[in-house]
Amino acid sequence: MSVGAAARGAGSVRGADAFGTYHPALGLAFFVSAIVLGMFVRNPAFLAATVVFSGLYYVVLAGVRSVRMLVGMAVLGVAVTVLNPLFNTAGNVVLFTYFDRPYTLEALAFGAQTAALLVGMLLWFSCYNIVMSSDKFTYLFGRMAPSVTLVFTMVLRLVPTYRRKIDELAAARSGIGRSPARGTLSERVGRASALLSALASWALEGGVLTADSMRSRGFGQAKRTAYARYRFTVRDGVLLACMAALVAVSAATIASGCADATFVAPGGAAPTGTVLDFATFFGAAPNPASLCGLLAYSTFMALPSAITIGERVIWLISLSNS
Repeated sequence: MSVGAAARGAGSVRGADAFGTYHPALGLAFFVSAIVLGMFVRNPAFLAATVVFSGLYYVVLAGVRSVRMLVGMAVLGVAVTVLNPLFNTAGNVVLFTYFDRPYTLEALAFGAQTAALLVGMLLWFSCYNIVMSSDKFTYLFGRMAPSVTLVFTMVLRLVPTYRRKIDELAAARSGIGRSPARGTLSERVGRASALLSALASWALEGGVLTADSMRSRGFGQAKRTAYARYRFTVRDGVLLACMAALVAVSAATIASGCADATFVAPGGAAPTGTVLDFATFFGAAPNPASLCGLLAYSTFMALPSAITIGERVIWLISLSNS
């Protein structure tokens, strides 16, 4: 076994993300499929699976740092749910009225549906930013579109890089008594302006140095080559086949309408004259097709967390037996 393969295997056991040690194409395929499928589900059971497993994977990736993100997502979800009936009055079951406008149960349910969809997608994108690093993206698309890949990679690193640099500058200026958080209002504004000016100067200088470095290395002069750190192995093929089967079943379920749901309270008729498509959710009975699709969809969404947690458990068991 090569040194790189050994390191990769060790990282898959001890590292924060075992799923991330698979071929980058699998990671990209998973996130694209999860986001696309998640955008078309409306049934609360499917949406719950999206939120639960995207949140679980984010916890697996970020650990205790995920608490702040999850609290923010919970606040966002509650806000979207509660605020939706203020703008959407469709529905027959009126919970209360305000300024002669009805606050309906159907609109509240639709707000919860929208909130779950929004939170699930945001969590998947957050997981993508952690798993699909810039080197993986460059490996996948560097040869096909080198300029676009380079620009996209540089854009992705701008925010964290600038954040670290501004923290360094703020700490340095605080050490000489010029912290932008202290002093009078005019002093704080002046110090903050000086801090931003220093950051802008550093950014411009860094851009010039990067351009000179790329030019001296012959960027754009010949066909781009890439250092291939990843190999498509048997385990990658097995996982890809499983993912393809689960995605096919999930897509068939969504296309058949088994993952749809709109909102009419028990005994109520669909509201007339509304542009929103509220159908049967309350009291809708599940059927074998929807249950099979839900199982496939949930299994697919749970794959990254199951792989990572499973390898961590195996690693802990091996430690206890050694």
